[in-house]
Amino acid sequence: MRIILMLLCLIFCACKDEYFLTLNSKEPLSLKYNAKEKALKGLSEPFMLFFYSKDCGVCEKQIPILNELSKNYKIIAVLGNMKNKDMAVKNLKGVTFTTIYDSLDVEYLSNVVGGVYGVPAMFIYDNNGKMVKKFISLTPKSVLEKELRAVKGV
Repeated sequence: MRIILMLLCLIFCACKDEYFLTLNSKEPLSLKYNAKEKALKGLSEPFMLFFYSKDCGVCEKQIPILNELSKNYKIIAVLGNMKNKDMAVKNLKGVTFTTIYDSLDVEYLSNVVGGVYGVPAMFIYDNNGKMVKKFISLTPKSVLEKELRAVKGV
């Protein structure tokens, strides 16, 4: 009987969606990596993951560009090295779009993109959750918008 209960528990735990702790959003964010398809599932629209940290001066220059782009495109910030929500709120650096800050969530998403070894780092995904483009360092608005428009089909 114990074995059956343990198996049922494992099955239900394995089927749980991945919900991320976020700031600047009223709705929980659910993303899950599908290794077979090499896709980050959960959103039905193209999106960008933007990795940054509190001590990154270049990131501070990228944030206003992304705030502007986030009016027309889905952008999710991933703020690294935060110990708690209060620390994350103090280090938002002016980000107005959804921000993931929990260290386990940040590590999970970093692994999904193949590792983040410098910031700012931006990864664009299509509506099927497949990564189509990545940018490291300060990237002009025109370049990002061109890629986001292409993946959105505009």
